[in-house]
Amino acid sequence: MSYRPRASNGQLAPLLIGGSFLGVCVLAGGGTRQGLPVEAMLQLLSLPLIVYAGMRLAGRPLAAVTSIALVWFGLIAAWIAAQIIPLPPGLWTRLGGRDELLPELLAAGVPLGWHALSLDPDASLRALLALLPPFAIGLLALGLHGQQRVRLLQTILVFAIASAVLGLAQLAGGPDSPLRWHAVTNAQGAVGPFANRNHLATLLVISLPLATAQMINAGARIIAGEQRPRRTAALTVGIVAGVLLLLSLAMVRSRAGVVLAGLAAVAAALMLWHRHEDADQRPRAGVKRWLALAGIGGLVLAVQFGFWGLLQRFDADPMDDLRWTITRNTLVGAEHFGPLGVGAGGFIAAYQSVEPATDRQSVLINRAHNDWAEWWLEGGWPLAILPAAGLLLLLWRTYAAWKRRGDPAVWQRAAAIGLWLVLLHSLSDYPLRTTAIACVAAMLLAHLVARDPNEAP
Repeated sequence: MSYRPRASNGQLAPLLIGGSFLGVCVLAGGGTRQGLPVEAMLQLLSLPLIVYAGMRLAGRPLAAVTSIALVWFGLIAAWIAAQIIPLPPGLWTRLGGRDELLPELLAAGVPLGWHALSLDPDASLRALLALLPPFAIGLLALGLHGQQRVRLLQTILVFAIASAVLGLAQLAGGPDSPLRWHAVTNAQGAVGPFANRNHLATLLVISLPLATAQMINAGARIIAGEQRPRRTAALTVGIVAGVLLLLSLAMVRSRAGVVLAGLAAVAAALMLWHRHEDADQRPRAGVKRWLALAGIGGLVLAVQFGFWGLLQRFDADPMDDLRWTITRNTLVGAEHFGPLGVGAGGFIAAYQSVEPATDRQSVLINRAHNDWAEWWLEGGWPLAILPAAGLLLLLWRTYAAWKRRGDPAVWQRAAAIGLWLVLLHSLSDYPLRTTAIACVAAMLLAHLVARDPNEAP
């Protein structure tokens, strides 16, 4: 009989704190507007968590990649903070596009004094504060050992399923359902705890590789001869979670979600193939049947409930979609305002100044619907270079995860796939602008850059 020690209070406390905070962020942080009271609450809650996580991490040796990731995040925060610092008139007027703003300021009676680089310093400050919750959960995760971080990844899966169930209940309740928590939302679709159904799709897509990791590791243990009930239960949970996620993605009816789900399915197949290649064994027929049934069942349910709605949405020419026009104008604005940008949160003012009259709509354009373009416009070259550096870091850690073997490597691969899916979605939307997705992404990144998960706690 093997003995498995029970977790001490010192090990349970960070898990309970981290899981609770992560859950609150997912369920309450789905808004897309700045300055929401609930966002301020999450930022306040993150402050004691940062102190707690910092105390746990203090004095511990950090892996080189962990230090690199922390410096990378710190540089992003430092640049946003620098955009709020007032500049002397002689310097401010030399910034890109400011010479055109100067006559308007003088006409409005605003004296030519010191001005921040940011066109909207208050919005830049809110953008800086929005980094607190993801930093808090990421810092806490860095102080955990591998198995504890896996528990938090499983927590993401749990809250994704809860969000999916909420979305189905919203559909049942109709457009006036009290379960829709945001005043400005997709009233006809399933949005879960989010204001935008595309962001619910992001969470569900992120969770697909996590469900796959759950299935793969449980199935591998069964193949290895561990016929314990909890292994079978873990495999069943993973399969059921995967089917529910696929069904929910079809019900959300997000075009980006459907495309990303297809990519996630390919990645899941690669995870399954690579895991059994690592173990130098072929999956047993029973496990293969379970996995095949899971895929077929999810596909049938997705087609049955979501196909016709998706078909109607695909009838429109994707090139007519307004987001491509917005992205083009955003890139023009990025060139116009020069290498230092307009400041985090300054998108609306900057976009309105460069938008051609022929492109103007009856609705306010408040996002670029392409975060990569919006980062460049708001942050200039620094926020073009730093995300590119983040891509190199992610590429490095993805390669390392696929080179490793064993159960911990499977979860690292799932985390890497989830991050790539978020970044791909950011080409046509702004999922990382929500506290919920930002915190989930921070958790995934922390699992990738933390100390080797095979190390003892």
